[in-house]
Amino acid sequence: MQQTMHRVTSVRQTPAETGDGRATPDRTHALRGDGSDGVSRFAAEVVARLVARDAADDLVPRETLVDKLMSAVALGDASAFEAMKPELKRARVSAAMLADVYIPEVARRLGEGWMTDCVTFAEVTMGTARLQAILREIGANWSADATGGADGPMVLVVLPVGEQHTLGAMVLAGRLRRKGISVSMRIAPHAAELAAFVGTRSFDAAFVSVAVQDRLETCGKLVRTLKEATGGRLKVAVGGAVLEQGSLKAATGADMISNDIDAVLQAFGILDQAAQFSETI
Repeated sequence: MQQTMHRVTSVRQTPAETGDGRATPDRTHALRGDGSDGVSRFAAEVVARLVARDAADDLVPRETLVDKLMSAVALGDASAFEAMKPELKRARVSAAMLADVYIPEVARRLGEGWMTDCVTFAEVTMGTARLQAILREIGANWSADATGGADGPMVLVVLPVGEQHTLGAMVLAGRLRRKGISVSMRIAPHAAELAAFVGTRSFDAAFVSVAVQDRLETCGKLVRTLKEATGGRLKVAVGGAVLEQGSLKAATGADMISNDIDAVLQAFGILDQAAQFSETI
């Protein structure tokens, strides 16, 4: 889920944002302990198709590399991933492939491991935090602004209150930015805060990510806030793990409900606009 904002070059992972509207680096862990319910949401989040299928999605990750990345993040030691880099390079695993294929796969297995009592809550927490740190490291230069396109599209990604796990949204944001789209992220915003935020910016679209059915009412309120604050101009899409649980049981008021990001961007008229600013990674 995503949307536009003043030329933002960094994806934001914290609830607050700097006064000029630019995103700031994440300083929170992916999991904030709320017991089994929290990890269940984590498991749902990482298996969701939050991003469109592209060439990278069709690749099957090498099992040996997945296992080694699992071990590296479980250690919670940055040097463990550093030691993997030569092997990743030899295997021709690009930064984009690592972000779009390997990290989501490891996250999925962490969630499944916890659900089957093969991985502890602490290991899931530590592993998820390390995966986010790796994403920030390899995506440090993924910026639509870096391509020199001052007029490129801008999108907003919103996670409603209770949607605590940002890993999937980070993967999504990285892919969008490689497509030449500036991304701003808002985590659990209050309605008044969100209205003020979008009311002073010119986003091309907004994406709301929802993992579980019981957040759909909150999602609907966010969609209404986004619409009202922009006089109905802003296009809003809803997606996330909730779509993997079957058809939505509640109306969201969104313009589109889909986990196919390319389809959403195409429908909103953003895909072609972004193409001239996209990066090759």
